[in-house]
Amino acid sequence: MRGFTGLIVASLLTSAAPVHAATGARPWMNRALDPDSRASLLEAQMTTEEKLTIVHGPMGRPRLGIPKPERALGSAGFIPGIPRLGIPDLQEADASVGVTNPGNVRPGDGATAFPSIMALAATWSRAMAYQSGAALGNEAWSKGFNVQLAGGINLMREPRNGRTFEYAGEDPLLAGVLTGDAIRGIQSQNVVSTIKHFAFNNQETARFFANVQIGDAAARESDLLAFEIAIETGKPGSVMCAYNLVNDFQACNSDWLLNQVLKRDWAYPGWVMSDWGAVHSTDSALHGLDQESGEQLDTQVYFGAPLAEKVKSDPAYRAAGRHGPPHPAHFIRGRRDGPARPIGSDRLCRQRQGVAGGCRGRRGPAQE
Repeated sequence: MRGFTGLIVASLLTSAAPVHAATGARPWMNRALDPDSRASLLEAQMTTEEKLTIVHGPMGRPRLGIPKPERALGSAGFIPGIPRLGIPDLQEADASVGVTNPGNVRPGDGATAFPSIMALAATWSRAMAYQSGAALGNEAWSKGFNVQLAGGINLMREPRNGRTFEYAGEDPLLAGVLTGDAIRGIQSQNVVSTIKHFAFNNQETARFFANVQIGDAAARESDLLAFEIAIETGKPGSVMCAYNLVNDFQACNSDWLLNQVLKRDWAYPGWVMSDWGAVHSTDSALHGLDQESGEQLDTQVYFGAPLAEKVKSDPAYRAAGRHGPPHPAHFIRGRRDGPARPIGSDRLCRQRQGVAGGCRGRRGPAQE
């Protein structure tokens, strides 16, 4: 089962209990150990059922008749942790330009409305990108979130794309470098950042059905190049795969994108999460997907009972995802001891004034 959990466990520990909590009973909590040792020690103590609990999760708010998970703060996504082992919950918040409050699920909790990422890219300033990311990561952390669903980098092939505001333009070098720096800033605050939407999610219209046809060389010299540069620069903890199809395969079920390009060629050490409602088959686990997100939006929870049955009966599923050990950055990304703790919106507004124009409520629909 290491294939489904090894890449996730490392980032889960990023915001785990402080170093002084490490005891003989929980040696994996000892930050003095190297990352591979910590992950191995922890996984050895996990049951198969526990490993399967961290590879799928619901939205972090009420949706489609499913209530908000008990421990969820109220946000886009939630992955339950394992308290007995010190694995914290993943509290996942949207997105690249602010910490959203979808449907006012956290009553009255406003947030900073950061500038469009297109505006940020127009500065050509790596320092500004990093500082903006750090401010966003600090606000997410201060609200109690440890995963920010940021890092949008799809190239502007279609100027009418409804998500252009959170992408960094049409140039893969500029987009890759500045998005990578923004991700570095977010993760400097003990918050895991995603990079998204992998890949070729260049339009919102028909985003579930659009089938991008592109050759290997053209892909690697354009959209994939932007992702590659940003991943090398920012080292995001997670990659979010997209809704659309690429060369006739769903992006979250594309062996070429996830296994061959991302994990083999780029040696990406983090985990791949799906976009919300982008999983269509348990076979995605064989093709590079590590975690099913927003599970109630899929036709069934593919990484729940169906995956559990596959793991029991098919060795291929038990071996899936073994693409190398967790990256050390997953463990050392955060320097603050202890999990994120909300500090209140009024204090955050005072902190953010002058950084991004003050605070305004962000209560629109989730972006994911």
